[in-house]
Amino acid sequence: MRIFAILCISLCQSAATLDRVGKGYYFIGNEDSSLKYCDWFLSRGDCWNHNSQLVSVETIEELKALEEYVSSKNFDDGSTFATSGHSFDADMPYSWEGVKQPLTFTRWMPGEERPLFKSYLSLVLSNSSLYMRQTFGYDNYYICEYQAPLLTIWLSLTKWNLVVLLCLILILIRLLISFERGKTRANAKAADKEKLIVESISV
Repeated sequence: MRIFAILCISLCQSAATLDRVGKGYYFIGNEDSSLKYCDWFLSRGDCWNHNSQLVSVETIEELKALEEYVSSKNFDDGSTFATSGHSFDADMPYSWEGVKQPLTFTRWMPGEERPLFKSYLSLVLSNSSLYMRQTFGYDNYYICEYQAPLLTIWLSLTKWNLVVLLCLILILIRLLISFERGKTRANAKAADKEKLIVESISV
């Protein structure tokens, strides 16, 4: 019950600052700032403050929904938006830090070859379309994507944390099964006792 309440409060808090776009919730940071560029780490920190992560664009459907969202806000052509993508934690290609997954979908800026060096991945607005391109961690804006607290916690767990968590879950399941078996036995004994009493009375 407590976890459910936390989830509801978190969702309500996020709903006040994030917009529904397609199947997710997003917001664009630095919209009213006089700063020309946003640092990637500061952008990520601001997303965390809003119970969210820098966006991870995993499908063409999500990218199309973000295109409509960005276009509705009338950003200048050529504006760039920071994402959670970068190539510093692993070999190329890029991976999404927000969801701990490698890039499986790409849409590079026309004329820009696949990046050959470590860098960040941002989205650039060109003729009302969003494309991917490499950056050095400085963009005009950043897009945050809401994630449920439990999902965020799950993604942050290490392999050993997961092993311990799975063991605890298995132990809990075993205890519940034992409890149910004990309860069934107790009910059976009570039924047998009641049956003996009825038989003794009838004799």
